[in-house]
Amino acid sequence: MKRLRSDSNLPLRKVACTVSAAALMLGVSEAASIGFNLQVDYCGMSAAYRNNITATAFGIPATSWENLTPMMTGYGDFPCDQPGYTLNEVINTTSSAGGLHPLPNGSLSVNWSAPTANWSFFGGYDRPGPYYDFGGPTVTPGEGEIYAGFTRDGINSGPPGGVDNTSGLPPYQIDITGLKTLFTNTPFVIQLMASSDSMYHLTNAFIIDVTSLTTQSVIYANPSHPKDRNDAPWIRGHGGGLSTVSASLNTDHVKLIGNFPQHSASLDADKTHSINNASCIAGFIITDKPVVTMSPQSVAALPHYSVTLRAIAAGVPPLSYQWRKGGAPISAASGSSYDIPDVTVGGSYDLVVTNIYGTATSKVSVVTVDRLSITRGPGLGTNTITWQAAAAVLQSANAAGGPYLDISPTATSPYLAPVSSTPKFYRYRLPATAGSISSNPYDM
Repeated sequence: MKRLRSDSNLPLRKVACTVSAAALMLGVSEAASIGFNLQVDYCGMSAAYRNNITATAFGIPATSWENLTPMMTGYGDFPCDQPGYTLNEVINTTSSAGGLHPLPNGSLSVNWSAPTANWSFFGGYDRPGPYYDFGGPTVTPGEGEIYAGFTRDGINSGPPGGVDNTSGLPPYQIDITGLKTLFTNTPFVIQLMASSDSMYHLTNAFIIDVTSLTTQSVIYANPSHPKDRNDAPWIRGHGGGLSTVSASLNTDHVKLIGNFPQHSASLDADKTHSINNASCIAGFIITDKPVVTMSPQSVAALPHYSVTLRAIAAGVPPLSYQWRKGGAPISAASGSSYDIPDVTVGGSYDLVVTNIYGTATSKVSVVTVDRLSITRGPGLGTNTITWQAAAAVLQSANAAGGPYLDISPTATSPYLAPVSSTPKFYRYRLPATAGSISSNPYDM
């Protein structure tokens, strides 16, 4: 954490420790997890393009997400002509209209400004890759609804000098006051979610404690590289992800500010040296108790493969981790990831995260030891073959010992084997690089 100014001294630090001890006793009953969703009104087509949260997202139920006033896009023609704006919401214990939900206690004032906003087709990492997008206006309930709408930075889309590529615009800024009316006896942490319709990477962002004048930077992992839309001299695609979690904050007033975006054209035909670093935000959460913001996904592996189950959690530290199989704790599995080095049997795994303010449990990750399953039909060779490994290539042979050859074109599961007058034998292979599998593609 970068400290801009500090007036603290030893007596003040002693007082802070006393307050923290009081939080241990008094704060648990007031623990809270609140999400803020930046909605978009896409050219007035709210019926078709809608990202009001309707399901649990990033470990927080829909009723604890605040759907902020929709932002207009900015393409220079009505009704999209919104080149920049400042909006605000007051959220309290009685809020219930316009996508807002009541707070458990207190009152928050949220003000935000941005050059403009837009709609992303990035759908989140709980859907199939390789680009994790959904295309069109229909979004997946939950996390996809948050990623769908985001503040644009005004610089990363289209050719240089284009109508939607204005340089020199300020980054987004979100100003929140009243936090100590919600977190009266506890500190809290903040985690950001970003997406973009025009990015290769995401810039970092700044979280400022306005009261104590301290600033910390949170960063985003490089996402799975977005698919290039090939309409700009740099790599431009839909993408997004989660920021790192802030250090603990214990203040009434916080600002979230994006860093300035960057882009430059490539000197290479394949755009290897292009830069397109977006500075956007789609939502954020503030919490004291643990929240599993990215659960491990279910995976299928071949026998004797290694599997890594991974999760991301937010909450006031220290956080403790306990992996379970079938609901029973696994000995010495006490980190944010869990390695299964030699998979022979499958099972259901989850992660329990705990701090002094509460406990959160991840979604269940089902690990399947994948084998071919053949359902025999009435005639020789009429078999339905199924498997789960996404990268598998089905092969066939005329003898059990081979030689096995890839079926062309590449078969997908389920595969209906053609009728044959002689026996056929089937197996699948995985790419030579596939010896280990991770349950999450997003690497923090």
